[in-house]
Amino acid sequence: MSKAFKILICFVVVNFYFFSTTFFFTRGTNTKQIMAVVGIVLFAIDMFRRKEFVISREFVGLLSYSGLISLTAFFTYVYHNTHDRTYADYFMSMLTWLSASYVAVRCVKAVHGKLSIELLSAYIISITVAQGLIAVLADLYAPLGEFIIRVIPNLRWCTRINRLYGFGDMATLDTGGIRFALASVLCANNIKISIEKEKTKVIPLYILAFLLITVTGNMVARTTIVGSLVGLGYFLLYTTPFSGSLSSAVLRTWLWVIMETIAVFLIVSVLYNTDEQFYRRTRFAFEGFFSLVEEGHWRTASNDVLVSMYVFPDNAETWLIGDGYFISPNRDENYLGELMEGYYMDTDVGYLRFIFYFGLLGLTIFSLYIIYAGRTCAKLNPGNDLFFIVLTSMHFLIWLKVATDCFFVLCLFICLGYVRNNILDPIEE
Repeated sequence: MSKAFKILICFVVVNFYFFSTTFFFTRGTNTKQIMAVVGIVLFAIDMFRRKEFVISREFVGLLSYSGLISLTAFFTYVYHNTHDRTYADYFMSMLTWLSASYVAVRCVKAVHGKLSIELLSAYIISITVAQGLIAVLADLYAPLGEFIIRVIPNLRWCTRINRLYGFGDMATLDTGGIRFALASVLCANNIKISIEKEKTKVIPLYILAFLLITVTGNMVARTTIVGSLVGLGYFLLYTTPFSGSLSSAVLRTWLWVIMETIAVFLIVSVLYNTDEQFYRRTRFAFEGFFSLVEEGHWRTASNDVLVSMYVFPDNAETWLIGDGYFISPNRDENYLGELMEGYYMDTDVGYLRFIFYFGLLGLTIFSLYIIYAGRTCAKLNPGNDLFFIVLTSMHFLIWLKVATDCFFVLCLFICLGYVRNNILDPIEE
């Protein structure tokens, strides 16, 4: 089997983890869940080969925090007599992500014979670029879009609301935007690593990837802009006079940034002025910038809606332990309140949805869990503290807009560190 074919297989495996998907033939089971089953078997084989069962203290910590999240969710829905069990099985979700990520990490090791943050990030970046391009092409070329819908029927609703979608359930709307945002940060970190190692040939590729993710990702979901701005700030931190480093590699990097930004801008401008569909998608993606130029102030329709969603509890009990509702309560026979069109209290703001679900108690536990996961990444992959601080902070920034968590990306680097430290012989990056 050729190396190129092995890389392609690895590309598909990591994609099925990062953009987990439910195909028409998997009968409601997504690729992450399938990989989790494979991960259990693979982990058992590795333990058998080592002739010992290696469970790290960090794993026990993650299990404890996720268990507390589940216990808090269980308490709140039982106490309030609701049917909303959204986070009651979160510890199982955490285990599923860990097991599935084990497969992705071991696959990268099997193909390349080594593991590193740079290598794993390169796969995620490449996959995200591909998903963004597929989303745009599927929008411009109807047969491709129809093929994706046939293979992944769960995406059919995207056509009803006229939103872009890539090749995967998680490649659309905020779930896709979050992944594009995280990939932007990984891209900035890989540029930093490449500058430090003077890998001048790959730097232009990462810069192009960052630009493509920014453009296509914002067309999919404007949550992407959070990662674009954070990634840009992270890049500037290491490539400006304030960083104390203006090496020849940095100067060449800036030259590539300028040239590629101009090239991408010209291509987007041409398509913007010649294709009506691309025109509408570009207006949507960068609505805030167009508003700033044309009206003199920053404004987007989604931000206007988001502002209206900042509603707060009106009693101490809700602040403390929530009301037990995360999703819409309309179908709950025990719910006697006002009917709502969207989520509970008609808010999609992450912090508020968690407070209304299991209060400040649950929100605090969840926050400590994510912080612990970020610290675990830094501990298992020493020398990358700032990178993991930035990656962890993305979670809390995204909560300002939408309720989700970024454990799935931290999970990959936890597994990477675990495999390198416990399953394989130490390898220099």
